[in-house]
Parts: sequence; structure tokens; C-alpha cells
Amino acid sequence: MDDKFQKLMQEKKRFLIPALIFLLVFYFMLPLSLIFLPEAMNGTSFVAGITWGWLYAFLQLPMTWIMVWAYHIKSKRFDRLVEEIKQEELS
Repeated sequence: MDDKFQKLMQEKKRFLIPALIFLLVFYFMLPLSLIFLPEAMNGTSFVAGITWGWLYAFLQLPMTWIMVWAYHIKSKRFDRLVEEIKQEELS
């Protein structure tokens, strides 16, 4: 059982740590880019009438949905591993 539990924890860390780093970098790049690159972020993007700052802000919503979906898919696998560990413990 200990090996499967260690595998579960290692697999969770392998997914969660990079995902968390990506999320933090993605979210904090908006205020940082507005502070350090205000001219570039106020420039018009390829979408007519929308600046790069607004476009980046709007992209955070679908990015969040994608990350939630990815975690949902991975959590199903984590739940299966937990059930396997529980079944092993009971038998």
C-alpha cells in the first residue's frame, strides 16, 4: 500500500506544482505588464478596438476554465488510485 500511496502523492505533485506555477505566473503577468509595459498594453491588438491589456484580461477566464477542466480530468484518476488503495487496505 505504501508504494501506491507514494505513487499517488508523486503524481499529484507532478501535476499540481507546475499547474500552480503556471497559474500564478499567468495571473500576475497582467498587473506586472500593466506596471512595466503600459504603452504596449494600451496598444490596439489584432481584435479591433480592444487593447492588449483587455485582451489578456479576457483570456484569463477561458484559461481558468481549461485549468479547472484539466484538474477535473486528473482528479478522476487520483480518485481511482485512492479507491484502489482503500480496497487493498480492506482486503
